[in-house]
Amino acid sequence: MSRIVDRRVEVVCGPDGRPSRFGRGKKNQERERVRRVLDAWKETGRWWAGETEKIFYRVETETGGVYELYTDRQDWYLYKIYD
Repeated sequence: MSRIVDRRVEVVCGPDGRPSRFGRGKKNQERERVRRVLDAWKETGRWWAGETEKIFYRVETETGGVYELYTDRQDWYLYKIYD
């Protein structure tokens, strides 16, 4: 199971540009450290409607949680939380 959140979050990236930790919870107070990136992909969206390309990352945290994050190259979003 999973639930879609799709809200802006603060993300710190490693030297490779992939997320290494991110805020979650109210006002990003809880910090999650990324143990590993499980998957990464790009979506072009509705380019004909002016949507920008998004880069998605499915990550596993040090606490064992699995999340999907994405960036539109300006901001980061917590898209999905897996149960």
